[in-house]
Amino acid sequence: MTMTINRRTALGLLALAPAAARGAGLRELTVFEARRFITMEPGRPSCRYVAVADGMIVALGDTLAELEPWTAGRNVKIDRSLAEQVVLPGLIDPHLHPVQAAVMLNIPFIAPDDWKLPSGTSPGVRTAAGYRQRLTQAIAASSDDPFITWGWHELFHGPLSRADLDAMAPGRAVVVWQRSFHEILSSTAMLERWGIKSADDFAAVLGAVKADPAHGDYARGLFTETGLQAALIKLRPLILGPARIVKGMAALQQMMRQNGVTTAADMATGVFADFATEAGLIKAAFERSDAAARMMLVPIATRLDAEADLDGWLAKATRDFAGAHVRLDRRVKMLADGAFFSLNMRMNAPGYIDGHEGRWLTEPAVISRQFARFWQAGFSLHIHVNGDEGLDRVLEGLEPLGPRGGQTITLEHLGYSTEAQNRRIARMGLMVSAQPNYIRVLGDVYSHEGLGPGRAEQINRLGSLERLGVPLGLHSDFNMAPVDPLYLAWIAANRITLDGHVMAPAERLSLDKALRAITIEAAQVIGMDAIAGSIAVGKKADFAALDRDPYVVGAKGLNTIKVAGVVYEGRYTPA
Repeated sequence: MTMTINRRTALGLLALAPAAARGAGLRELTVFEARRFITMEPGRPSCRYVAVADGMIVALGDTLAELEPWTAGRNVKIDRSLAEQVVLPGLIDPHLHPVQAAVMLNIPFIAPDDWKLPSGTSPGVRTAAGYRQRLTQAIAASSDDPFITWGWHELFHGPLSRADLDAMAPGRAVVVWQRSFHEILSSTAMLERWGIKSADDFAAVLGAVKADPAHGDYARGLFTETGLQAALIKLRPLILGPARIVKGMAALQQMMRQNGVTTAADMATGVFADFATEAGLIKAAFERSDAAARMMLVPIATRLDAEADLDGWLAKATRDFAGAHVRLDRRVKMLADGAFFSLNMRMNAPGYIDGHEGRWLTEPAVISRQFARFWQAGFSLHIHVNGDEGLDRVLEGLEPLGPRGGQTITLEHLGYSTEAQNRRIARMGLMVSAQPNYIRVLGDVYSHEGLGPGRAEQINRLGSLERLGVPLGLHSDFNMAPVDPLYLAWIAANRITLDGHVMAPAERLSLDKALRAITIEAAQVIGMDAIAGSIAVGKKADFAALDRDPYVVGAKGLNTIKVAGVVYEGRYTPA
């Protein structure tokens, strides 16, 4: 219920004060009432009322009388939309990919884990026979041409090749996206549609994008890591069709709203196409008056390698794409080693059980040059790194960089690290944006495949990072995990695998740190903690309204909390 009042009403707002003495430009205020606002601010951890003007928080209080210095003499609206809820700051996903999400939300998911999507629920399947049955049924039921699906993982679903796809769907163009997103399998009909009819044709397509020749396999119909770009170029006309992108972006925004997310970062603008194309699609989706979230754009370093004038590029990109809801500042994304879901991360001795080596997305010497160039140009660095060998090379490349005011360095994902490396991360003053779904989905299977016991249970050593005082965000990297920060916090605070095992309980986050990692510290890793991430005077009025108190249900109950709605810059939108 909402009611409009003024200073003479019976709500106890006291005598009129001159507007000029109290922010003359703020003539109207909305006071939100909640069962409890959890501010994530140590100075005032909670309150009952928050006063908002022009999308900004101007006051907090436990009674209306406390707000009187701001409310007296102004038109005041008491908004009770949140009165029955416990309210957190608007939740933050500091690493996802909006264009990737828009593409993926248009195709069926068949994955080892359960997925709740705007299109419906996709139950997980964890056997080879179950996967093949689901895939065969999905292809038969679909008229899509080509047919594209996502979620296959060999350690759950068994090996797959283009011969298998040809047998399941003779003559059909089929693309199977692996659970990591970093690789796809294509049927023969799909390859032929792309003009690939021989191993030489396949090699030429990889060569055209300067992919590592080892990052593809014609016999299997496989494009992986740097070779994926070759397949993406072929797929773009279909997957980036305007109607599909509009529908997918709407579904992404629905997911964000339903899970309380009001701020996110696109941590690789340009992963599907060039920066301008993707930034334009994101601007069209988010730069709207009814938007309920903001998006930070972070370009990929390799897309900017040819830019001699980084200042000029950034100024033009800001003019072209930044606005009220889309942001762009001096941040850049780098890519070190390969995908965790594909066992392509670079691991130190003893390496992998089967003896294979992981892959470099960017060779260490090249990424070290990128570090130096962008650091000297004043950019904050976001570095995709997954394995402990990859991390060693990244830390070695970062150590020569001198301190620069206002710049930060964030390690993205950090799937596996040693305690020595974690101490080094803390000493170097680095931040981490972690992907906690690795331990949830892969903890069991990597115990007997790939990493083995002794390492698999210590995927995501987040408890150690907490004890060392490292600022930490949790991200979805959608669709590596759902756009659901409370679920990510539940994973990090409990470390329960798909099979129900608790892995390395000492590496669980505390409840408070898990919540900070989806609010104020998630804002910190993307440089937005001055405006978002906590409920404090001067910040944006972004809230996530919950049906229960996370400090009452505790760490074990975080995944049971429902989001009733969000307030974005002072405007309430039901979930």
